[in-house]
Amino acid sequence: MPSGLIPGFERRTLLGADEVPIDVLIGGQGPALLLLHGCPQTRLCWSEVAQQLATQFTIVLPDLRGYGRSGKPAGNADHSNYAKRTMALDQIAVMQALGYSRFLLAGHDRGGRVAYRLALDHPEAVAAIAVLDIVPTLDVWNALNSTSAIRMWHWSLFAQDGGLPEALLAGNPEFFVDWGHQYQSAPGFEFPAAHMADYRAAIRDPACVHAMCEDYRAGWHLDKLHDAQDLGQRFIQAPLLALWGEHGNIAKAEPVRIWRQWAHHVQGKALPGGHFLPEEAADAVAAELRNFFSAVA
Repeated sequence: MPSGLIPGFERRTLLGADEVPIDVLIGGQGPALLLLHGCPQTRLCWSEVAQQLATQFTIVLPDLRGYGRSGKPAGNADHSNYAKRTMALDQIAVMQALGYSRFLLAGHDRGGRVAYRLALDHPEAVAAIAVLDIVPTLDVWNALNSTSAIRMWHWSLFAQDGGLPEALLAGNPEFFVDWGHQYQSAPGFEFPAAHMADYRAAIRDPACVHAMCEDYRAGWHLDKLHDAQDLGQRFIQAPLLALWGEHGNIAKAEPVRIWRQWAHHVQGKALPGGHFLPEEAADAVAAELRNFFSAVA
C-alpha cells in the first residue's frame, strides 16, 4: 500500500508488544505528542493537525496494530492480542524506543480507546490526554438502545465470531470505507482524496479486515470487561480533554459527565462537524490540542 508519508516527517518501523511491527512517522520539535487514529483509517487522518502542531510538539504518528502499514497478527482465541490493553502496550514500546517515558496523548475513535486504556494502565507515562468523539467502551455497550444500535450497528456485526464479518466485507471492502465516511461525517464534507486512497488501499488487505474485526471482538469480550473492572476503582490521573462533533456519534450523550466518572480532571466541548474531527475540523482540533497541551507540557 502507499507509504502514508507526510512532508517533514521521518518514517520508522519499531517493535510493539509481542514484537509486532508498528509503522510510525515522527516529526516536529518540542514535547512528545502521540496521535492515534481510528477505524477504518490510518495515521493520515491526522495529517493536517500534525503539520500544524509540529512547530510546537514532536509528533509521533503510528498506524495502529492491525491497520495501515503496521503488523496484522491473526487474532488469538480470546482476542487478547487486539485488546486495547495490548494495543496500548504497542504504543508504550514505540515511545520508549524513541526515548520518551512520559508524553502527551490524543486519540480519535478506536485510537481514543487505546489512549484512555493506556492512561488507565500506565498513568506514569501520560502527562495529558485528549479523546475525540468517544466515550468509554463499557458506556457504549451499556447505553445501547433501538436508536443507538442502528447508529452503532458495526459494533455488533464486527464483534461476531466465526469469520462472519470478514466474509461479508470481502465482497466490497472499499464500499464500507466510502459509505462509512459519508454516513458518519457532516453533510457536504469532502475528505482529502489522498486520505481516502490510503484507507481504501489498507482495507483491500484481508489481514486488515480480519484485524479490524478482531479489534471489535476484543471490544465486546475484553475491553468492556477491563472497563468494568476499573470503573469506580481506578481513574485517569492526567488532565483529560474530550472533544466531539456537533453531528458526531456522542453529541447527545453528555460526554463530559460520562468522562468525569473515569477521570479526575475533565474539560470538553463540541466542535463543528461529524465523527471524523481530525479531518472535518482540523483547524479547530489543532487549536484545541495546542491550547490544552501547552498548558501542561
